[in-house]
Amino acid sequence: MKQSFSALPSIRLSALTALTVAVLAACGGGSGSSDSNSTGSSTGTGGSNNTGTQSGTPAASQKASLLPPASTAQSVAATGDPIADSVADLNAIRHNVGYTTALLVDKGLTTSSQNHAVYLADNSILSHNETAGQPAFTGASPGVRIDAQGRYTTWGEATSAGDVRAFTDSLVGVKGLFDAPYHRIIMLDNFASMGVGSASNSTWGAFNIDFGNQTSALSGTQVIAYPYPNETDVPTDWYVNEIPSPFASAPQYNQTYTGYPITIQGNMSSKLTSVSYTVTDSGGNAVPCQLQTSANDTALTNAAMCVPFKPVNASATYNVHVVGVLTAMGVTGTQTSPLDLTWSFTTKAASTTKAQRLNGGGIRPTAVL
Repeated sequence: MKQSFSALPSIRLSALTALTVAVLAACGGGSGSSDSNSTGSSTGTGGSNNTGTQSGTPAASQKASLLPPASTAQSVAATGDPIADSVADLNAIRHNVGYTTALLVDKGLTTSSQNHAVYLADNSILSHNETAGQPAFTGASPGVRIDAQGRYTTWGEATSAGDVRAFTDSLVGVKGLFDAPYHRIIMLDNFASMGVGSASNSTWGAFNIDFGNQTSALSGTQVIAYPYPNETDVPTDWYVNEIPSPFASAPQYNQTYTGYPITIQGNMSSKLTSVSYTVTDSGGNAVPCQLQTSANDTALTNAAMCVPFKPVNASATYNVHVVGVLTAMGVTGTQTSPLDLTWSFTTKAASTTKAQRLNGGGIRPTAVL
């Protein structure tokens, strides 16, 4: 059976921001350029040696804090419209973690996103890139396609495509992307706008989100955690099928069910360094997990993740303690903030989890590439 996959988000930063982050070679955009042959600067990439590369005097240290989550959580039920449902679902999630302003639906980003979804469906492939001469071709790379629709100082793209039977409802595309930690980081970045596209034929489905521009909604001393503080109904597991894989150093976990990823991230102009996680259950027992940070992962700069090696328990509360250093970078210099955060979340009840992780057709859950 063919599987449904999603492509690694592709990010292009403004020339100013791009000075402070490293390049993710797998991305298909350009830093400050729409050249389809250049690699993309990613807000989720980088190494620990970039701190302080921007000029200016460091600001006084201020302890980093979690973005306060919404007092009332929102949720979205599938209606059958993958575009409307995905816009609503992603904005509901962002509301829940603490963003007070929704992502705007941008006409140009919607056009570029829909064009690419049609291309993927018409050619029954998965890729951020397109080949001239193929049906529905509109641009070789995300940067070319997005820049053709308007001027965006930053952009990002997240793509899902594969066996149409894996798209069991109108929320599968967006939720599959969000559950995968590298893609989640992009989807929770401080972008300003988005556009969603969806297309399918009798055998192949495609789903795409393009993001553009950025806001100051996440300050240089704030981070977002997911699962967010006091969140309930958190999944107990995640099927590992993402590239880059959090388990690149432990490939035996790829294409298996592990625990649900726990991520933290600063804004797109920040760096997280010297990060360590401690995850425990309500009895104080440690939950071993795969730690990915800028110290061991070139695909991370402003974020870090910890993925439990095995599914966690249902109806259970888990505590997370993260320490590290958050460095905010701006035109006036850098500000370094110590990170020492503790929060908890509760997993779904056993009665609401899937008794059988594969659907009737034996098709794996939507994953990312």
